[in-house]
Amino acid sequence: MKITGIRVYPYRYTPKGGAFMLSGGRMFTGFDSVIVAVDTDAGLVGWGEHASAPAYLDSLHQGAIAALRHLAPAITGMDPRGVTLVNDTMNAALRGHGYAKQAIDIACWDLLGKAASLPLSVLLGGVQQEELSVLNFVKMDTPDAMRARCDEFYDAGHRQVQIKVGGNWREDVERITTVWESAQRFDTVIVDANTWWTPREARLVLKAVSDLDIHIEQPCNTMESNLSVRRATEFPFILDEALDSLDALERAHSLDGFDAAGLKMSRFGGLSGVKDARDMCVRWGKPVNIDDMSGGEIIAATTAHLAASTPAKYVVTTSLNTTYVNESIASGLFSAGGRAKAPAGPGLGLEIDEAALGTPITM
Repeated sequence: MKITGIRVYPYRYTPKGGAFMLSGGRMFTGFDSVIVAVDTDAGLVGWGEHASAPAYLDSLHQGAIAALRHLAPAITGMDPRGVTLVNDTMNAALRGHGYAKQAIDIACWDLLGKAASLPLSVLLGGVQQEELSVLNFVKMDTPDAMRARCDEFYDAGHRQVQIKVGGNWREDVERITTVWESAQRFDTVIVDANTWWTPREARLVLKAVSDLDIHIEQPCNTMESNLSVRRATEFPFILDEALDSLDALERAHSLDGFDAAGLKMSRFGGLSGVKDARDMCVRWGKPVNIDDMSGGEIIAATTAHLAASTPAKYVVTTSLNTTYVNESIASGLFSAGGRAKAPAGPGLGLEIDEAALGTPITM
């Protein structure tokens, strides 16, 4: 099997419930995505995706398109089933830009699964979880509005919830304690400041909510500042933004810097990199959060396959991007009522609605 061409579809997702704000006033009204089709001489097509969020990730929509235009000639003619070799070739052709390489990496895994007539969850180690519990997040708002949103999620069947904070620390305490009136019913509650607090502010917040059964996710910006907070608290501690490479993951582990690791494909250059990160954490006995910043069914299905192939005891949460966006570009992924299943078909197991994608850019 040989790669004969690459098609790139620029696409934009909009968030359910309208624009939302992350810590520091970062407002998100939509997510620009690149959806990639890798064509082969065997007649099989592999699908991949990356969605940009430049205010959150080191990524840029037009940069991804330019990077893919540069990468396409380097991998044309290669066998996509040799996923590691394809990644090595991309890395030799272009330093960095893992967010763009992610789309091709996922597409190659999709082709590998289709060629083998096996779902990705089997190729990633075997199905450990037939059904997944899916996280939803409460976006920053007034405390009462956030509590009401948490009630909605519980009534809809979700049992894992993340509370978004990251403003004035006193106001964040009010947000957390108010939402807790509803959130205490959930199996897992995570408070995520998305790097915004200073270590002092983080310690003040955690002292004020010390009686709550919550996880704390990436309260500060740097790994060092997060380590100083971790040493001052007994809350289960999740690192996310600080884990942007396998080297960073190993360093954080060597410093006992986390109880659980937030793993996003966009930071690790695709499914190959995040699988390596997952496997390292499982070896260490460290649970993981498996998700990505945005995207549609392609990223969500990839996430579901990786989560399904991870032992349940090592998964704190699974977050699917389709939970948060209005648009749909594929069928085959079951996700409803706070539960999900990885598609059973070969590869990603998706049927892509090419008509919904518009006209591609041929690389």
